[in-house]
Amino acid sequence: MSSDTAFVHLITFTGATDTVASNLRGYLERELARSAPKGFLSAVVIEAKDGESAGLLSYWESMEAIDDITDAAPWEAAMDLCEAVCDERKEMSYAISGAAAAG
Repeated sequence: MSSDTAFVHLITFTGATDTVASNLRGYLERELARSAPKGFLSAVVIEAKDGESAGLLSYWESMEAIDDITDAAPWEAAMDLCEAVCDERKEMSYAISGAAAAG
């Protein structure tokens, strides 16, 4: 992929939206914002308008960076906390290029 390509990782949880969003905000503030892992660009906690789901949308320099973070103990612990209270979990990764990747 070219240098103007970034990668997006989206993880969503259905159910217990307030708890999930709170857990994800805590992870974002404690782990990603304070000691950003290699390849991390940015992230935001998202909540559906209907209040049925919440998630973490994160931007990365490479798929390898996504693979590294999703295999790390703090990530797994945070996602396990969310999964324990939700009904469903979905994860997807995408490559984005051009103006969208440039920010």
